[in-house]
Amino acid sequence: MNKTLGSALLALLCGLPLAQSAMATDYGLPAGIQDGNILHCFNWTAAEIKAELPKIAEAGFGSVQMSPLQRPDIKTGSSWHDLYRPYDLAFKSSSYCSEQALKDLCSEAAKYGIKIIVDVVANHVDKTAGYHDTWWDANGRVRWEGNINYGERYSITHGQLGDYGDVNSENAEVIARAKKYVEFLKNCGVSGVRWDAAKHIGLPSEGCNFWSSVTSVPGMYHYGEILDAPGPDAGIISEYTKYMSVTDNRYCNYAAKENGGIPGGYGGDWAVNYGVADSKLVYWAESHDTYSNDEWSQNVDQSVIDRAYAAYACRSGATALYLARPKTKGFGNIKVGKGSTAYQSAAIAEVNKFRNAMTGKKDWFEANGSACSITRQNGGAVIVMKGSGNVSITNGGGYCPAGTYKDRVSGGTFTVTATTISGNVGSSGIAVLYDANFQGGGEDPIDPIDPIDPIDPVDPSDGCYAYFVNSSNWDVKVWAWNSTENCNTIGTFPGDSMTPTKDGVLYWSAPAGKVPTQIIFSNKTTEEKAGGGDLEFVNGATYYPDGTYKMISYGGGNDPIDPIDPINPVDMPSSLYVLGNIQGAQWVTSAGAPMHIVESGVFMTVNKVTFEAAAGETMCYFNLTDAIGASWDEVNMNANRFGPSEEGEVLTLRQSGDMIKYVNGVNASACKSWKAAPGSYYVKADFNTGRVSLAETTGVEILGADSDASALYFTLQGVQVAEPQSGIYIRVAGGKATKVLVK
Repeated sequence: MNKTLGSALLALLCGLPLAQSAMATDYGLPAGIQDGNILHCFNWTAAEIKAELPKIAEAGFGSVQMSPLQRPDIKTGSSWHDLYRPYDLAFKSSSYCSEQALKDLCSEAAKYGIKIIVDVVANHVDKTAGYHDTWWDANGRVRWEGNINYGERYSITHGQLGDYGDVNSENAEVIARAKKYVEFLKNCGVSGVRWDAAKHIGLPSEGCNFWSSVTSVPGMYHYGEILDAPGPDAGIISEYTKYMSVTDNRYCNYAAKENGGIPGGYGGDWAVNYGVADSKLVYWAESHDTYSNDEWSQNVDQSVIDRAYAAYACRSGATALYLARPKTKGFGNIKVGKGSTAYQSAAIAEVNKFRNAMTGKKDWFEANGSACSITRQNGGAVIVMKGSGNVSITNGGGYCPAGTYKDRVSGGTFTVTATTISGNVGSSGIAVLYDANFQGGGEDPIDPIDPIDPIDPVDPSDGCYAYFVNSSNWDVKVWAWNSTENCNTIGTFPGDSMTPTKDGVLYWSAPAGKVPTQIIFSNKTTEEKAGGGDLEFVNGATYYPDGTYKMISYGGGNDPIDPIDPINPVDMPSSLYVLGNIQGAQWVTSAGAPMHIVESGVFMTVNKVTFEAAAGETMCYFNLTDAIGASWDEVNMNANRFGPSEEGEVLTLRQSGDMIKYVNGVNASACKSWKAAPGSYYVKADFNTGRVSLAETTGVEILGADSDASALYFTLQGVQVAEPQSGIYIRVAGGKATKVLVK
């Protein structure tokens, strides 16, 4: 089905304006703010942003961030820092942005699928008489307790930021005023809020209900500026992420400030040491503070900033912020008005489009001294270099499908194998590799003989329904809607309850004839929302607490109470490896034996795996993983593991054993292992039955390497090979395609 035609049919079914729906679909922008990247139109007036929307959409940005709108005297030519000395914790109309201008901007942005985020300063108001609303002068609404001691959490949340009084965030009247402002912004069409100086406002565990209140307005995205650490106990970052996404400036600043645009690893403290989900992180290459406050980035070339942005903006889960720099430098020189349009470069646009195309695909970060690669599982890769020229770098996890690619930035050619990405990076220092056909409607990259079926629009006569993997034991409620109506049985937020099915999977269906376009899964107990808030409704999808979803076949049709589930279908990974006593009897996390899908739901090792017993032992141990890595920490953080329910379950030839999933983290590190006698075997993992077995053959046709030279052979990634070596291929001969093992 033609993409635009499909969107038009869906628009008719959902009551959406036809032109608006088709336009948003054509740009391929994501449904949620966290799922795409953000252009920070720093200091731009509402009118200037509105005029730029077509180019912003073309550059692949899903959202635009505006500067604060809380002061009535702001106009083109005002000092930029006046915006951060607000008159009130409320909207104030000005020539910079009137109420009608904000509504017009949001309405026009929606036509392109762009969401508007407004920066909100809630920690302080202007101290000068006449430059703040007199409402703040009574009832202890502003407090003066001295400057901040960053070694004390209480001082961070109650002390003065510079010489500005601290807004009393615990005060019920202040909280109500802030929530009213969020509601105002939503009613104008705003989709999200960036909270300035968020770490200076307390948390519910500290007796402050500010965040739980202001983030309770349904349908709004929130992220907080958390600079350095929120306090001496940095672990409280996890409480912030119950209410919002957060920044990680120490991890982000390093790339452009100190390392030529290359990040110092997959993630920073929040992701690696404190377990913050990628879907709760906001990355940047620089911020308006690092540029406009006479800090480090004002003297860093835009090209280096762009490289760092590219390395952050192609990730799974995390969103990235691109600063449209002011046209001048210097704290006192920067004024309100439109800034740089460097965001329109081909490299930035292609990185954004890559991110939009890779939703739901895991990522993997690799780096050497001069370059890094970010690969997306079964998707593609972004390569960033400190300079330009030839590069050969690890294909992390084997995530980028093997084949030959044309760099979407420079047009250069790259060759990808299961382990390596090689090619020539152009002058931007950024290369973007992926096959547009991976989006559906073209050739299936795994099986070129079987094209992917295009996605049909939702037919309301079939019913609309969704599943939710309740891995966090929420009291889950569903709120779903389209542009014209609520699509719930219960007409008030948080909406309908879900029905348990099996294994922690919950089910919900819309009333007959109603077709949602957006959905929220919320935890009534703590007011958490999957993915932070609004999610695109995909009929029949299984959603997760981080906001991602998968299309999972439950085998028994659409039975809402008991879908057929021989083994939890959520357990079916897209990649699988054998770990164990397979290389000199040592467990090597980076050298697991790869497996491939040989039929629906069934993995088989590509070649025989030779098990060797460790010193002093007569049996060999092994289990399975869906990701490998350089260390056990990396595997345990990123991988799900599969093993028996009891340690040391013995497998012999043609005998199968049970298989259960150990999810990443602590459980994965405790994954149990099967035992097998030393020898060479094919390992088979059948996710249809939940069993693992050892075999001497793969269950597919076995050929010698010289068999039938007239046949055509393709790798499982769809790349034709002239002379197949040992491994599994798709063989095409006599009008028939079969999977074969070449020995």
